[in-house]
Amino acid sequence: MANKRIVKSIQTYMDALTKSGIPVRYGVLFGSHVNGKPHKWSDIDLLVVSPIYDKRRTHKQAAKLWRIAADTDSRIEPIPVGEKQFEFDNNSAIIVIARREGQIIPLAE
Repeated sequence: MANKRIVKSIQTYMDALTKSGIPVRYGVLFGSHVNGKPHKWSDIDLLVVSPIYDKRRTHKQAAKLWRIAADTDSRIEPIPVGEKQFEFDNNSAIIVIARREGQIIPLAE
């Protein structure tokens, strides 16, 4: 389970994405912040789950995720993932690991 500061930072990031026009459904945190082994320089590995990423993704879309991360919390390393892709893709190692070991982070209320 991630600490509350990390969850809050992710929710702030997802709120900024939503305000910028990206319809985020939820995030999936995986890696060191979930497995209890983060260190001082750990990044925040995050799947950004949105229906727009079930369609063909563009470099411009990915760049927007990174730009907003830099403005929100530069430790966030976003990976765009479609809703259907997250549910059904068994070929992407990152998605399989995140599905098995990750923590779903809902949008802030």
